[in-house]
Amino acid sequence: MSIDAKQLLAYTVEDIHQTYTPKDCAFYALSVGLGLDPLDERRLAFVDPNRGAGQLVLPSMALVLGYPGFWLVRPDTTIDPTRILHGTQSVVWHRPLPTKGDVTGKTRITQLIDRGEGKHGMIVSERDIIDTATGELYATLKQIHVLRGQGGFGGDTDPLPPPHQLPSIEPAWFIDVPTGPDQALLYRLNGDLFALHADPEMARKSGFQRPILHGMCVAGIATQVLMRLLAKDDPSRLKSIEMRFSAPIYPGETVRIEAWADGSFRARCVERDEIILDNGLMRCN
Repeated sequence: MSIDAKQLLAYTVEDIHQTYTPKDCAFYALSVGLGLDPLDERRLAFVDPNRGAGQLVLPSMALVLGYPGFWLVRPDTTIDPTRILHGTQSVVWHRPLPTKGDVTGKTRITQLIDRGEGKHGMIVSERDIIDTATGELYATLKQIHVLRGQGGFGGDTDPLPPPHQLPSIEPAWFIDVPTGPDQALLYRLNGDLFALHADPEMARKSGFQRPILHGMCVAGIATQVLMRLLAKDDPSRLKSIEMRFSAPIYPGETVRIEAWADGSFRARCVERDEIILDNGLMRCN
């Protein structure tokens, strides 16, 4: 299969309308570790849907709202689905998410990068999360997927902006977050039902020992840890986050967030001493 650049650039990803509730917000927060200390009163506000106006929403929930599914694997994109990697992810928050609402996710392809025959290609896409009734913009998500060895289709050859460079000094914080063996099974109920995170046979065929944890789950873990370190658990202070995915992690392993005072961060799998998120940066008010 070879990529048809013209067809791919013109590809239309359908708008996704989604209604969500306070229970959905609480479940999302629990799925990324916000309930690990059930005596933490501040954090209970994120995981208790009985709080009414006092309930808070973890901003990274934008990652699972208006999600169109893993559309890159559809045959009519002309992409080889066995050679796709999620490279980078960023979120810009324009206003805090409410605890309930009706939103629309609007996804568009913005750039197609070609590194040459036999080399990698990259596809850049963005998703806006808007209020369906008012048109207010809540968040803009930008993701880059690497198309391994699928170059040579005649796409853009301009370089992408370099990733954020981490400080050369020792991190200011090292925060460990354990994940459960069922973490991927729980997280996927937010809407990402891709079988790689639940089907042992598919995981083995993809080169993994067993199903892996969603990169977006690790992104949520990083967000909630950094929100505490940099914004005192005030979600309204978060402006943006960006990160590069560098390695997978398995459910049951420990995520160590290593962060600096300027908002730089990375994440490490403790058990294998491997960086799983790199070049991270969170900006806060």
